[in-house]
Amino acid sequence: MSDLASRLASRVQLTTNGHKAYINAVADAFGASVDYAQLVKLYGDVSAGEARYSPPQCIGANLNPIIGSPEMEHVSTSYVERSN
Repeated sequence: MSDLASRLASRVQLTTNGHKAYINAVADAFGASVDYAQLVKLYGDVSAGEARYSPPQCIGANLNPIIGSPEMEHVSTSYVERSN
């Protein structure tokens, strides 16, 4: 996270999954100079016959603002915007 923070010239919005270690890592690297949220996916049960080969179905997600004021409609771990 410190390497990422050092490469950014302005405030960004950052989203991670729900791994708890990210909270301290983002806070240590960015301080209050980030709009940060976690996206925690919720998974359903897997049928007994499908458990070996099929991942559980995602049945929802919790969006948790952590630092700053993240725009919740942009909280995602699935896309990257490039402005090159």
